[in-house]
Amino acid sequence: MNLNNKKVFIAPHTPRTTMFKSELKNSCKDIHILGFIDKIKEDEGIYKLNDIVSKEYDYILILSQNHFDSIYKDYKKLLPAKKLIKVDIKNNKYLFFNYVDILKENIKKIPVKIKFFIFEKLVKYFDKKDRKKIVFLNKSFISTNNKALYVYCIENKLDVMLLIDNEEQYKILKKNNLPVARLNSLSSFFYLASAKMVIQDQGNSNYLLPFLSVKQKTIQIWHGIPLKRMNLLVGHVYDYFVGTSKYVNDTSLSAVIQAKEYTDYGYPRNDLLLKDHSKLDLLFCDEELYELSEKEKTIVYMPTHRESSSGIGQNKNLVPIDFKRLNKKMKELDTYFIVKFHPFVMQFYEDIKNSDEYSNIKFHSIQGDIYPLLKYADILITDYSSIYFDFLLLDKPIIFFDYDYEEYSSNMNGFVYDYDTCAPGKKVQNEDGLYEQIEEVLKGKDTFKNERETVLDKFFTYKDENSSSRIMKRLNNE
Repeated sequence: MNLNNKKVFIAPHTPRTTMFKSELKNSCKDIHILGFIDKIKEDEGIYKLNDIVSKEYDYILILSQNHFDSIYKDYKKLLPAKKLIKVDIKNNKYLFFNYVDILKENIKKIPVKIKFFIFEKLVKYFDKKDRKKIVFLNKSFISTNNKALYVYCIENKLDVMLLIDNEEQYKILKKNNLPVARLNSLSSFFYLASAKMVIQDQGNSNYLLPFLSVKQKTIQIWHGIPLKRMNLLVGHVYDYFVGTSKYVNDTSLSAVIQAKEYTDYGYPRNDLLLKDHSKLDLLFCDEELYELSEKEKTIVYMPTHRESSSGIGQNKNLVPIDFKRLNKKMKELDTYFIVKFHPFVMQFYEDIKNSDEYSNIKFHSIQGDIYPLLKYADILITDYSSIYFDFLLLDKPIIFFDYDYEEYSSNMNGFVYDYDTCAPGKKVQNEDGLYEQIEEVLKGKDTFKNERETVLDKFFTYKDENSSSRIMKRLNNE
């Protein structure tokens, strides 16, 4: 789409759209970005929808992969549809859709709308019945907390069903004779309508929740303690939210997730860090790497996803590591380096993944569950990812490879928690510093033990393997 010399607004205001603004400025000649539109946030350069009606502009670019439909519906009431542009990210590129494209997309959704009509009727029908089923709702992929609690329920012979639109994971579950159905199929609507409880650990399938009855309970167990700032998840108030401590709920997640009751029972996935694993616990885990980590010294590297790693004209050398040098160093240290990248990043390292040249560098599947393997890792290397909070339960060294701290923290408008005090580990900004610290740790030097314990006590009420048990005990009392 040609945006040169165009006057545009961007909506809503999020870390992703902040980065989108920067990339537009770098790639589009003389584009005039007038500001952001946001329903909730207030700041300089951020406007409410009513403020835009009388302003002169060419387009409003809407980038919201989870909430576009509701935003578009609100905007279309006040603004010309021809000026509303949907922005999506596919294959690491921004795609732009005008009102004709959006109309065609909506026409394709008509069969789905018919299913939703049937869904509403099913919910009313089951309101007269005794609901017992526990349904796990997953969009795009099965995240770690949902998987761990789902497995716990199966092993404790509870009546469960998992809904997913990831075909690869669906086939794995079917192959293991586990209760699963395709999301948005008629059968999935039947299971949702008959559910006593609907459990999520993400916010990207909230579009189904308004169809549920007030007699059904909704539970959000989320997917990590946030270090970076997040917007309020609007559209649904959950019956229960599960966090890791009252401190975390009060200081961050209650401002992101709306719920009637906030609990501190802990994350089901963290049970896998502390317990003996069953066969089902290893679902979606790379079992070859799991066995390797049991026997050998291993380092796990899990950087967070950067909004700048998906977009226009980006430098594709996304991680400042020379992997040939890294492999040589790992061979010297008799250690394996296990990498788990975000899908947007992993696509640029397929050649390394498929090469025999990198004997001591291993890549975990991008949508797989690395938590069982983490139990055996000797070191975690990360940056701003919430995984490091969970890793504190193991009381093992963490190295923070924060090579882009200034840029990242600026794009995120700072962090929820003070990074210096709440990230207990050595912080390094370049490859030389990284290798130096790895060698120090492997020699037994660990100077952050007390700091890890301080952060752990604040961010976790419980430090055991019983999170799933606590959650289900509370929910079964309903």
